[in-house]
Amino acid sequence: MSRLICLTVLFLLLQGYSLAAQESMSDLRGSVEDQAAPDESAAGAGAADPTNELQRRESVYELQNRDRVDGLRSTLNAAAAERGSTGLGTAGRVTPIRSFSDRLSAVREIVAGRGGGIDATVFDGETTFDEAQGFRVGAFTITPEVTVSGGWTDNAAGTSTGTSSRLYRIAPDIRGTSNWSRHQLDFALRGSFVGYPEQPSQNDPSLTASTTLKLDLSASTSATAGLAYTFSREDASSVENISGDNNVHELTGTLGFTRDVGLVSATLGTDVDRTTYTTGGSSSGTSGRDNTLYSANLRLQGRGGAIFEPFAVGSLLLRRFDNTCSDALCEDRNANGYELRGGVTIAASPKLTGEISGGWRIEDLKDNRLDALQGAVFDGSLVWSPSRLTTVTAGLSTSFETTDIDYASGSIIYSGDLRAAHSFSDRFVGEAGVGYSYRTYQGAPIQENSLTGFVGMTYAVTRNIAFETQYNYTTYDTTVAGSDYTRNSIEAGFRFRH
Repeated sequence: MSRLICLTVLFLLLQGYSLAAQESMSDLRGSVEDQAAPDESAAGAGAADPTNELQRRESVYELQNRDRVDGLRSTLNAAAAERGSTGLGTAGRVTPIRSFSDRLSAVREIVAGRGGGIDATVFDGETTFDEAQGFRVGAFTITPEVTVSGGWTDNAAGTSTGTSSRLYRIAPDIRGTSNWSRHQLDFALRGSFVGYPEQPSQNDPSLTASTTLKLDLSASTSATAGLAYTFSREDASSVENISGDNNVHELTGTLGFTRDVGLVSATLGTDVDRTTYTTGGSSSGTSGRDNTLYSANLRLQGRGGAIFEPFAVGSLLLRRFDNTCSDALCEDRNANGYELRGGVTIAASPKLTGEISGGWRIEDLKDNRLDALQGAVFDGSLVWSPSRLTTVTAGLSTSFETTDIDYASGSIIYSGDLRAAHSFSDRFVGEAGVGYSYRTYQGAPIQENSLTGFVGMTYAVTRNIAFETQYNYTTYDTTVAGSDYTRNSIEAGFRFRH
């Protein structure tokens, strides 16, 4: 309780400081170039150096972006939003790299609660020559796409004994957004199947289906509901994956209500996260880790209109396992706990937008033989736009994972990634990124480190077809003897979208 009181007092002090500093910080909202009148900027650039290709491109893109406001908004789908770090910075699961624009979707949701949004001049990592137009189905705009590629890897299994194999990938992606005047409903359905012809037992399927509904109940009150299902395979080198072919099913439901009260916005919400683990072709959960996590959350957010505004989040946690006697020691892993975080939301659009926070989380397990699973938590999603042709995104996340290893309370995964995309022309886009994750077990001397690098490019061949190629490198290091490995893979193929 004392931590909650201190966090609330700190939030109020920071809110007062942000309001006082608002005027003095206002010059951070953009560079001199951004503050200049469009006509004056274009004229000055042309007069200074009419052969400067970079200036010419920025001038052209500025004109294009004026007409792409609605198009950019349609690609930033709330149901596809990427919070924290996924794709490049995950540990324990085999997941595909997420779309670059998914991070922008998450940040848009963050600043939308303050009445803001992602500036239309922020590059979303997509080629504009073959920009998805979608098609209308009733009151919805549907944007489908599919990527088909092939390549090679030197470690298909992702283990210390893995061998090389050819590979192919089929990755469909369908997104939908309602065209209602007041409320909004988004949905996203995406999947990926990576096949290895020489080693079919190592095939990696994944699937994500999600939907988000936003209701404007009044001028100061809104409600948000979400439902998501994800399917992925567990990393073959993980100590949790003894059989080598564990599948992870996660079903998440969220419901929240937000009300603006003066200079503060309060959000009261509840989450239910159901996780089950299956082996091979089994469709039912049989693992001792199968559990449901319930949480009730309260978030206080400053709404004074400043560039930097504080927020505080408090959560009550309740984790219940399907089997309370999951291992040889019959340890009862049911737990109660809480999480407290404080952070700041940044709205220096179009240059820098997002939020970052830190705090503490504890899950107190019922079995007295097991220590509480506790540690610092960090979360963040940031978008930096140094120019209209380049965007850099960063993500941080912390996750508490269950285990049925004897005497271990669970594990904590800290992960982060940094990605950059640059538009060389309306047809040609390049991207690079790096991700890192660190996993530590409480009650067992096990640690895992994973570093991933990624380089890719996209070239729009026609209005509907683009050529894509990418190279991935992963190095995995663990305290478990004989489990370290490295992996290189390269792919090339075509993306089709409407």
